[in-house]
Amino acid sequence: MAGTAAAGTTEKWETLKDGLEVYTKTWLTNSPPVAQIFFIHGFSDHCNAYGLFPSTVAAQGIEFYSFDQRGWGETCVRSNKKEKTTRHSGNSGPTSLVLSDISELLEPRLAAHPGIPCYLAGHSMGGGIALTYAIHGTHKNALAGTIVWSPMIDFAKENSPGFIKISALKFGATLLPHKQIVKSLPPEDMSRDPEVVEGFRNDPLCHNTGTLVAYADMITRGQDLRNRHVAAEFLADKPVLVLHGSADKITDHDSSKHFVASLAQVKDKEFKSFDGWYHKLHNEPGEDKITFANYVAAWIIQRSSGYVGSKL
Repeated sequence: MAGTAAAGTTEKWETLKDGLEVYTKTWLTNSPPVAQIFFIHGFSDHCNAYGLFPSTVAAQGIEFYSFDQRGWGETCVRSNKKEKTTRHSGNSGPTSLVLSDISELLEPRLAAHPGIPCYLAGHSMGGGIALTYAIHGTHKNALAGTIVWSPMIDFAKENSPGFIKISALKFGATLLPHKQIVKSLPPEDMSRDPEVVEGFRNDPLCHNTGTLVAYADMITRGQDLRNRHVAAEFLADKPVLVLHGSADKITDHDSSKHFVASLAQVKDKEFKSFDGWYHKLHNEPGEDKITFANYVAAWIIQRSSGYVGSKL
């Protein structure tokens, strides 16, 4: 059951230390939250494109915080509008900047709610980022766990650019890191729901543009996650949940499964496969989207009882 309706939302612009204004949105709970999610969206996506997922988990006592990343969503629109340019589109920067942005936004939330477990979550590109942060992030020790779905660990075979293109892209990123290129994700591969497909196709905030360094570092993050030596750096006492649709044509289902298997040191880890589901597990047809949200919520609630908290 999804429970009662969520208490509503709050929208806020937060300014990072370099002056970037970041659009953030929080889905609130009706009573004091039992847990909180800090969410990272995917490539050519934004935090208002996740359908019923945020409100469904919020209705079960899990506050949901998200933001439009540098180069994406409303954050990108404001940056471009201020300078009357399009140079910010997809210009999320290298991994070091991506992780730094997360730390700046995450720190005040952890400090404000030290007794409420905070789970880092991400979808697609954001899933790869979340897993990378759980290994290298400044505040990784203060997190209660990590939840990702359809994470960018590797491309699905149907949409893989291949070794030669990847090598050329990485070389280009060293010469022209901020050069923008368009990589359109097939809308029909996003979901089995035709309305979701059309919504993605026509969403002006999903601009399909990235810089060479952003593409190259997204690929490198995935390659690192496939390295068992990197996976061995994951904290043993932090739970991990990875979910993936078996029919995903954007990111690779089996790479997610193998990643979880590689976390030998992690005491509480789970890989959950959804048979025949596509890339946007949160936006699949009918009751599927609710089933998915409830699965994640139940996993969090089960692990949040008696939470003591972690220091920054």
